[in-house]
Amino acid sequence: MPNFDNTWKTHPHMTQLLETEIYKRRKRTKGMSQHVLANKIGVSRNAIYLMESHKHIPRIETILEIMVALGFHEEERKALMEKYTEAYYKDKAFQQDREKERAGV
Repeated sequence: MPNFDNTWKTHPHMTQLLETEIYKRRKRTKGMSQHVLANKIGVSRNAIYLMESHKHIPRIETILEIMVALGFHEEERKALMEKYTEAYYKDKAFQQDREKERAGV
C-alpha cells in the first residue's frame, strides 16, 4: 500500500470514494469491527485502521476482498470498480497538475 501523510492531499477522489462507499459501509455493518474485517481478508487490524484514517490507499486486490467481506453483490462491485477507475484517473490528472504548478509550468 502506498503510504501518505494524508491521502486526501494526494488522492482526493479515491479517498472520497473509499470513504463513502466502503469505510462507511463497514461501520454500518453490524458486527463488522476493524478486527473482524481484518481477519476476514487476512490483514492486520492496523492495516484497516490505516486505510480508514486515510494514511494508506489500499491495493485493488484488497478493495475487492473488502467488498466481498462486506457483502457487496456482483453488480455493486462492478459499479464501484467503474467509479474507482474514474477516481484513479482524476487523481492522476490532479497530481500531474500539482507537479506542473510546482515546476512553474
